[in-house]
Amino acid sequence: MERTNSDGSFSIVPGINKNFQMTQDRSTWDIFEIFFSPEMFVLIQKETNRYAKQPKKKKKKKKKKKKKKKRERERERESSLSPKSVFALWNTVSLQEIKKFFAIVIHMSVLHKLSLWDYWSLRPIIHTPYAASVGMSQERFLVLLTMFHLNNSDAKAARGQPGYDPLFKIRPVIDTLITKFQDIYTPEEELTIDEAVCPFRGRMFFCVCIKGEPHKYGIKMFELCEAKSGYMYNLDMYTGAHPTNSEHNMAFSVVNRLCDKIKGKGHCVCMDRWLSSPKIFDHLWG
Repeated sequence: MERTNSDGSFSIVPGINKNFQMTQDRSTWDIFEIFFSPEMFVLIQKETNRYAKQPKKKKKKKKKKKKKKKRERERERESSLSPKSVFALWNTVSLQEIKKFFAIVIHMSVLHKLSLWDYWSLRPIIHTPYAASVGMSQERFLVLLTMFHLNNSDAKAARGQPGYDPLFKIRPVIDTLITKFQDIYTPEEELTIDEAVCPFRGRMFFCVCIKGEPHKYGIKMFELCEAKSGYMYNLDMYTGAHPTNSEHNMAFSVVNRLCDKIKGKGHCVCMDRWLSSPKIFDHLWG
């Protein structure tokens, strides 16, 4: 536990910053839009529509390599898709549909069911009307879920190549949210740094297993939060060994990155044994 100001004083006024003052007439949606701005929805709409066009080209190329039949039959198969194919079902997504999609996803995080299909089920024992009432069918939701994208896949650098970013697919959103967290609110004096695991069991090379966490399997994150409220001020995600910096995942580097925006402001930062060291204490104090 160390202070980041050399004289030990807390030199700023905590709370919501002036540009984002909340009033009683602010709705839940107004507050959500402060963090998740309209520009974010426009980006998601753009990248989802872009991605929906990319797989079709790849699929046609694969067909040309695999099928060695007559040219006429090849052309017919390349120009036609199965009626049940997600590509055949695709229509350009609108901005309103993206918002409906998010509304259903948030609803799913509040009300957990065994499968996605259950949210549209009419069986009395599990029926809930919300997903259908939003105005999006189950089929359309699954199509959007398949095509959902946050960044241009064609611009992604391959692993091991210069410019490679393990978080490329979510980089525009994660960077924007962290900036919003810091611009909107100034935390109180006491802060804490700890690790957390975002539950995930998909295929990803930097997934971890930590036995002591509530969710053992998933993506490890280091979070700088206000101790009293739990408000997240900064975030650093573990993405495996760094290609050029062997000390990137060391405790000192992690704490230093997380505390970069609060240095010299007099905050009191608490952390566990793994993150603590005389080196980091001296660095933050000075």
